[in-house]
Amino acid sequence: MSDYGSTRKNLSKAEQDLLQTHQPGFGTRTKTEVAFNLVNATVGAGIIGLPFAMAHMGFFLGIVTSIWVAVACQLGLYMLILAGKETGIYKFAPLVEHVMGRFGFHILNMMIVLQAGGACVSYFILIGDTLPLLFDRYLPQFPILSDRTFVVAIIGTCCILPLHLRRSIGSLAKWSMISVMCLPIVVFVIILRAPAYYTTPPEWTWVGSDASHALGIVAFSFACSQVAFNNFLTLKDQSPFSWCQSTALATGMSWTVSITFAIVGYTCFGDNVQPNLFMNFDSNDGMINIGRFLLAITMIFTIPMGIFPTREAIHKTLGFETPSKQPNQWQHYTVTLVVFTTIMVLGMTIKSLGKVYSLAGGLAASTLAYLLPGICYLVTRWKSTDHPYYVTVQSARTIGNEERYLVIRSSDTIDSNSEVVVDDTSTAVDEELESMACSAAKSMENPKIGCMDVVGVLLILWGFFVMFAALT
Repeated sequence: MSDYGSTRKNLSKAEQDLLQTHQPGFGTRTKTEVAFNLVNATVGAGIIGLPFAMAHMGFFLGIVTSIWVAVACQLGLYMLILAGKETGIYKFAPLVEHVMGRFGFHILNMMIVLQAGGACVSYFILIGDTLPLLFDRYLPQFPILSDRTFVVAIIGTCCILPLHLRRSIGSLAKWSMISVMCLPIVVFVIILRAPAYYTTPPEWTWVGSDASHALGIVAFSFACSQVAFNNFLTLKDQSPFSWCQSTALATGMSWTVSITFAIVGYTCFGDNVQPNLFMNFDSNDGMINIGRFLLAITMIFTIPMGIFPTREAIHKTLGFETPSKQPNQWQHYTVTLVVFTTIMVLGMTIKSLGKVYSLAGGLAASTLAYLLPGICYLVTRWKSTDHPYYVTVQSARTIGNEERYLVIRSSDTIDSNSEVVVDDTSTAVDEELESMACSAAKSMENPKIGCMDVVGVLLILWGFFVMFAALT
């Protein structure tokens, strides 16, 4: 295995794209770009179901629960990266395998396929619910465009499939920005038009009639742990603080957009609100149709954020991707086409968003966003590691004209005697960085119970509660 202490000098775009998929130190994206990618992965089809969830959960309990779920998801993202840095494992599946064995590895991949793949199915459902209706309304001279199957197939093949062909998720950053910038317009359109449909005030209840069922929808709406490492590896500054800033910004934006949808939808439609909020509006409402169109655009650019982790999970299950190798071109494109086609066909045939929300949120989202991050953090913090990876301690400062990276070799256990490895393209050794590495290694010995340990336990308990509440 090559050292992570290599330089970025003379790397082609394809080489950098490949390195960003599995090695730290080669990120090129700013904190804001990564935050937009996370928002794009979070705010998808689930946002349309939040008014429906609030109607079943109760207004006040819905708001409080949404705040806690958003914070808990951010803590899960942060804990995953801390566990990755502790072990030097920057992939979700190998990290879980290291903590829970081969059983955990397969459970994780199954949950990622269910969560991320289920989200993509729901995005295709929304595209099928919006674009054919708009084409039928504004292009009646082309009746084939009102056919749901035809529209989904054409949009999927021509507009969505090309976005999946790259290996690194960082390539989606500019499309994520377009997608996220469409969302405020969609929210504004709904806020502007929903009062026209207001008839009677809803019941401002503390607890609704079916809060446990709605909990799965809320969990589904904020979960994005399956793309944590994908986005972290594209981050230029890969310090825990920088990652915390990106996730905090993403969480704030996601929660603001999502809760606005929920409040406006519930206020105007009360208990009659549909799982797809746009189904409550007339098909001939011009302004709402603009919102429908922009929502479809958002879904088109959000689907790749779900297919990337789904594809990666299948690569790992089939053995195409391991700690020592990456899928070749044939494997990469074959799995991409199979995954994309399967998800698109399911999106054509399944029309119930409620069923997708419940299954993906109650089972997969609770496992990925709460249970596994908490378990990984606690186990890696309290158990010495013997994984044959490199632990990146600090991104080195520029020496000469090259960026240097400092790592700790962890072939045995991480302790004060761990070997410090510095890129040997120059004989210069940064003594300050070496001292930082030794300090980091010593800090791994005899850890004390801290605030994050308590949070990790609470996250695990919350994950079990969400799973039980949503599925019973």
